[in-house]
Amino acid sequence: MMPFRCVPLALAAAGLVAAGCTTAPHRYDLIIRGGQVIDGSGQLARRADVGVQGDRIAFVGDLAGQSAGREIDASGRVVAPGFIDVQGQSGTTLLADGNAESHLRQGITSEIIGEAGSPAFWAKGTEEGDSLTPFGLTFDWTGFDGYFGKLRAEGTTVNVGTFVPATMVRRAIVGLDNRAPTADELSRMEAMVEQAMRNGAFGLSSALIYVPGTFARTDELVALARVASRNNGIYISHVRGESFNLFNALEEAIAIGRDAKLPVVIYHLKVAAKANWGRMAEAVALIERANSAGIRVSATMYPYTAGGTGLAATLPLWMQEGGREKLLERLRDPATRSRARREIETTIDGWENLLMATTFSGIQVASVPREFDQSLVGKRITQIAAERKADPWDVYFNLLIDTGGRVGALYHMMSEADVVTGLRAPFVTIGTDSAALRSEGILAQGAPHPRAYGTFPRVLGKYVRETKTLPLHEAVHRMTGLAAAQMGIPDRGQIRDKSLADLVVFTPDTIADTATYERPHQYATGIDYVVVNGVTVLDPRGLTGARPGRPLYGPARRQ
Repeated sequence: MMPFRCVPLALAAAGLVAAGCTTAPHRYDLIIRGGQVIDGSGQLARRADVGVQGDRIAFVGDLAGQSAGREIDASGRVVAPGFIDVQGQSGTTLLADGNAESHLRQGITSEIIGEAGSPAFWAKGTEEGDSLTPFGLTFDWTGFDGYFGKLRAEGTTVNVGTFVPATMVRRAIVGLDNRAPTADELSRMEAMVEQAMRNGAFGLSSALIYVPGTFARTDELVALARVASRNNGIYISHVRGESFNLFNALEEAIAIGRDAKLPVVIYHLKVAAKANWGRMAEAVALIERANSAGIRVSATMYPYTAGGTGLAATLPLWMQEGGREKLLERLRDPATRSRARREIETTIDGWENLLMATTFSGIQVASVPREFDQSLVGKRITQIAAERKADPWDVYFNLLIDTGGRVGALYHMMSEADVVTGLRAPFVTIGTDSAALRSEGILAQGAPHPRAYGTFPRVLGKYVRETKTLPLHEAVHRMTGLAAAQMGIPDRGQIRDKSLADLVVFTPDTIADTATYERPHQYATGIDYVVVNGVTVLDPRGLTGARPGRPLYGPARRQ
């Protein structure tokens, strides 16, 4: 006869109380006591202890009388699964500083990178060396396993996975030209995606407002997505338009999922440009109709009314074709600048016209090269123009020319009401769309988007506690269990027996973002403890120095 075994998790899920259910004497490596456990499944909080053995959750329930090598008093706090950043951008910053502090202090324990680029797929001649230079680093690894091996050797506090970017695949085979691939080239591109999936990518990503990804036509993306599909991956896209062309862009992404037969995720769902404000409900309805038709479509969001990307992305696509040197050559020609201005002012169809979606009064300089005038950082284009008594168009073009096109910018172009509507959609998860930074040193340069420091606590502070946009258990579900399901990450995202022990302990009454557009390098408050793979990496004193983060592998490699 099998001995009686207490199963409090199953009983709790059924809404039952296990009368007389106790645990056998046992010593755990870590016990988190007395917290309100929100397990990530979408269920309400319940008071429970969490016992951890090694890198796994071993018990959730009453651990009175049990001992552990380490204990955390979670009284008055919430215990949740570690937050999953479904749109991280830390591919290079983790090489410079594996502490990932601006993300860790938000409660993030896992990050998926690879929107337009991923160092895991760099090769000689296509590496993005400019992103390493500020940190004094060089490209010295080979392939997917070489990159993740380097991360493991240096150590990271967070777990990291990646998509294979269609942008990188196109650049490697077709280059920077605006043309369709030949049949042979497309076959080689498909082979690259196949190898990337087998190496461990979670799926195919696309970034369709950036060169050269924007040159990809729908049939090309369908062909590559079919490769991801047969490897059980997903298709995730920065769609071709988020302002004047939003709905056509969403339809394209949905069609790719339908034709390639795989789930679709929309990166950072938004409705940009004042003329479109109030249409988020239409975007949500479009996605819901796709789901009703049997196409699995979801989205990510960050809880801000500004976006962020390079200033060069505001130029017409023909200006950007061929790479940076070609771009600068065109910018230096007065006649070409005049043509670009006319097109920006008069054409909104067929490309993402970020400048008209934002206007100069809404574009804020976020970063310029270190050797450039740093006093410009944080200022709007209109403010710089007023100070110089210059035309905003001249300021705009000269900034691009003088910096070699290396200007980061924030775009204040969304409405608060649309952010709220989007966050309420049940298929939306949360992503920073930012690299992990630090409030001092080399990673504290410029004025980045505050989402790098505040995304997850902003949801829990502003949109849960203050505005009641979401209930707490639902917000945690979006950041954990739903995110893991959306990305296809097993054994993470829920607090349950045998799950990997990625955990965050936070104070719901005080959790908040403190980073602002004017002062972005400020850590969030209210995150008390972070545990990654069973190891405490953050406590009330600060970083512990442990770096137990691991590579996260996609479905083809896990098979």
